[in-house]
Amino acid sequence: MEQILEKKRMIIFCDHANLFHNIEQLKIRINYLKLKELFAQNHHLVGFIIYMGIPDKILPKKLKFLNFLRAQGFIIQPKRVIISPTGIKKQKGVDIFIYKDIVELAEEDSYDKAVLISGDSDFLDVVKKLKELKKEIEIWSFKRSTSRALIEEAGQENVHYMDTILDEIRY
Repeated sequence: MEQILEKKRMIIFCDHANLFHNIEQLKIRINYLKLKELFAQNHHLVGFIIYMGIPDKILPKKLKFLNFLRAQGFIIQPKRVIISPTGIKKQKGVDIFIYKDIVELAEEDSYDKAVLISGDSDFLDVVKKLKELKKEIEIWSFKRSTSRALIEEAGQENVHYMDTILDEIRY
């Protein structure tokens, strides 16, 4: 009798600021639907959560983009953008927000595998915690912005580079 392999339940956690700054430096745009399809291959996609800084005043173009993402099944977790007296835009607490969701959803057994789109060393403790919880973690980041400590903690085999899939996800 043929054995049917169950697809692993997967949630994608995207640090949008990290992704956005990298694609902005490369002067490209990406197709979020293609990105979602590519990552979801051979998995049961439970959710694709995008953690994004949102200013108090949302420009029509950004609102259209957010509405498009929501209509395509992406979950937007907004975090307020604060503008400093010098005019610098900052979003506070996004990494903590992501950490909390990854860990809580793991503890609730909502997924088997987490995909984290970020290369920040701030996520070292997330990787450690998921190992304790016996959950798989896959890191996707850009080569030039991936923390060495994160690579070491996750293991090179669990770290992948967006640079290698740009042709597939580029607009």
